[in-house]
Amino acid sequence: MDSGADQADAAAGAVVIGRTVSFLARSIDGAEQEQTGILHLPPTAAPHAGFPIVVFGHMTTGGAASAAPSTGGPGHPEWRRMSQGDVLCEALVGRGIAVLRPDYEGIGGPGVHPYLIGASLAESMRAMMRARRSFDERLGDLWIAAGHSEGAVAALHASALPELDASSRLVGTAAFAPVTRMDLSIRWATRMAVRFPGSGVVSALMALMLRGAATTDERMRELIAAEGLSPAAKARWADLDRLCLTELAGPASWGALAPGRIGGPSGDELFARLFASFRANEVTSLTGFRAPVRIDAGRVDEVAPAFLSARMLRTYRRAGVDLTARWWPTHHSGVMHARHAPSQAATWIAERFA
Repeated sequence: MDSGADQADAAAGAVVIGRTVSFLARSIDGAEQEQTGILHLPPTAAPHAGFPIVVFGHMTTGGAASAAPSTGGPGHPEWRRMSQGDVLCEALVGRGIAVLRPDYEGIGGPGVHPYLIGASLAESMRAMMRARRSFDERLGDLWIAAGHSEGAVAALHASALPELDASSRLVGTAAFAPVTRMDLSIRWATRMAVRFPGSGVVSALMALMLRGAATTDERMRELIAAEGLSPAAKARWADLDRLCLTELAGPASWGALAPGRIGGPSGDELFARLFASFRANEVTSLTGFRAPVRIDAGRVDEVAPAFLSARMLRTYRRAGVDLTARWWPTHHSGVMHARHAPSQAATWIAERFA
């Protein structure tokens, strides 16, 4: 997720070279499907136990196949967000750590992307880790779940589940600007009946949220097909199947629609069910972590406001989570800038493997 503010201060760095791989995962409805992702391997000899692994979840890029980071490149309209984790990944590979980067269900696989649905995001992370030996036999068993924004939600949910197989061992979680209490943020947005700076991205994200939550809620699907959406929103619904987030936020798509103009006659019920989905997938309630957790947050984060992130950190500490937290004087995307979180987080991750 990303509001798009101050894009010039986003992560900077060289393109990290990797290769696209595919793996089997379980979809949100339990069916087996093929998904895709990116594999980055260190250019050095593997240690005896194999390369340690970070599974890194990307920030929101959209919900269509065109939003898959494994298919992106510098000329892609979504490249800024697709490459948001490159600085960190480059630092990890330089330390002899392999990186796996799943595209997620519905983006690098068939079906609808279950946006912000923890079970689906976690499965993509864990399934890619389970399939590690099929990518390269030099990949080891120690791993860390990491991610930025939507990817941070994926990492936290993946870490709160039992170990994924008999040989693997999770040794940490690194969450960068995890989104929390979206029911509060989106409730405010639904009251905005006029467009404002950045509202195009907000409207696009709200559409992705509605479509994602509907993957686990039949009543939401009924409302979307009937009168849950305004006519203007319904006319743009098919865009979610073909456009990346930048395109969705543009004036030719959801960007032309004020956030408060998305709901239709049954919009109150539709959004009430969306808020219930947010609460069911809330990362603050995930306190059963088996390994140390690091959270990097922005002081002026427009997506994960500092007061909500601070509330999450207090909840984790009260629950006894082995927590390391670091605040950065920046916004949502800026957390992943080379001079901010990656400058320290890469060292923290390497120490977990030591």
